[in-house]
Amino acid sequence: MAERDTGLFDHLGRRVIVKELPREVAAPTLAGIRQIFDTSVASGLTPQRLASLLLDASAGDHDAYLTLAEEMEERDPHYAAELSKRKLAVSRLPITVEAASDEQKDIDLADEVRALIRRPGTRMLLKDMLDGLGKGFSVVEIDWQRGSKWLPQRYQWRDPHFFQFDRVARQEIRLRDEADSYNGLELQPFKFICHVPKIKSGIPIRGGLARLVAWAYMCKGYTVKDWLAFAEVFGMPFRVGKYGNSASEEDKAVLRRAVANIGSDAAATIPESMLIEFIESGGKQGSAEFFKILAQYMDDQVSKAVLGQTASSSGTPGKLGNEELQGEVRDDIRDDDAEQLAETLNRDLVKPFIDLNFGPQENYPCISIAQPDAEDVQTIITACEKLVPLGLRVEQSVIRDKIGLPDPDKNAKPEDLLQILTVEPVEPKPEAQQPEMNMQKALNAQNQEQDDIETILEDEMADWQKVMTPIIDPLAELLAGARTFDELKEKLATLPDDQDLQPLVDRLAAALLKARALGDTDEG
Repeated sequence: MAERDTGLFDHLGRRVIVKELPREVAAPTLAGIRQIFDTSVASGLTPQRLASLLLDASAGDHDAYLTLAEEMEERDPHYAAELSKRKLAVSRLPITVEAASDEQKDIDLADEVRALIRRPGTRMLLKDMLDGLGKGFSVVEIDWQRGSKWLPQRYQWRDPHFFQFDRVARQEIRLRDEADSYNGLELQPFKFICHVPKIKSGIPIRGGLARLVAWAYMCKGYTVKDWLAFAEVFGMPFRVGKYGNSASEEDKAVLRRAVANIGSDAAATIPESMLIEFIESGGKQGSAEFFKILAQYMDDQVSKAVLGQTASSSGTPGKLGNEELQGEVRDDIRDDDAEQLAETLNRDLVKPFIDLNFGPQENYPCISIAQPDAEDVQTIITACEKLVPLGLRVEQSVIRDKIGLPDPDKNAKPEDLLQILTVEPVEPKPEAQQPEMNMQKALNAQNQEQDDIETILEDEMADWQKVMTPIIDPLAELLAGARTFDELKEKLATLPDDQDLQPLVDRLAAALLKARALGDTDEG
């Protein structure tokens, strides 16, 4: 374990101050820079105001933009639902850990990381990190606790208002603090998990989904507002009150009040001689549909931006249009989010945890967040079953991680582990009717024939490498050059063109000829 404040560095080469790790760094304050913001930006949002705050965010002042991003999730149910779908599609995926190699040391380190991610709070950590999808970045502070080893006591999501980007490249996340209110403070190494989703190239604050969706959100707000105003005027029938020629001014006042109040009260009292007619505004139905279509169009644009498709949000009930099996989020988007999330965890959590407890390593265990494919697993098992006997070398830890099985406990007893069961062959019983002499003769002949066959097999197997090398070497080259399993399957179709089967055919023919000659001799 690292006992001193020297010798440990983060991925950026910054020295780690171990004694500072248990102390909270980015906690909110009652007064000062890091206060909880409770202002509103979405109320009365105009095109001019939206353009201004987006421009300010790009220039380094992102407070108003972050507030708008938060309010959009609170005020627009559609955007909140679509963003939640994208987050949940990743946060619910299985988390696996792959050892760097099959060496016992690497296996033990992988087991330590597996125990780390099984601790409470890991799933909530993923959700807090995915907050960066909407805002462009997310920061979680690690509260380290020192006992028998360094362990995260809890993960605390920090308000993005507490951070700023450097003034030059606008890429480095820095902590806002009174000690340097203009530039901010450099983040303490090993203390923060900073997730910056790479949705598009450019500075991080311009990469959040909230920026992409903001214009559709504002336009939909105007549409719904006009729709409500339209409904207030044309949603109820036009009311006309009629009175006779002999009606007095008092009668007319009674009728006027009745006509005015009947819209909200749904009841009125008038003399029997008076009449109120309700005229339906049927000609305005087309205008009502226009508002609905426009609002739906804006929602569809939001779905495309967040999920990559609209079928799961506006498809027919019980069916996702032409994309019935695509799921809530497009697979490529989900997998990319998961890979980026795993990369952040490996950099900001796995490396600090290993370095603090076991010192810097040449290779580290690797967290993977992915949806396992049962069909691919079966194919891998079948391929290993056929290729390993031919000389293919595969690490056990790789296969275990592929099929989702943990490494066996180093203290496990042999009887607790899966083993190959062997069944002793049962010798057939001789027929009782045969004479004893004939039975013994048959057994001797059978043993002699078996010995001769074994002799032929030993002779042929003594030089097996010479005939199998032209077959195995092309296969080994193909396996080494394939980057993905799909590429391996595609290249397997052309494998026979590169293999030389003639030496094997010649040897088999010679062995068959020997066996046939032996059989003919025995028969004679």
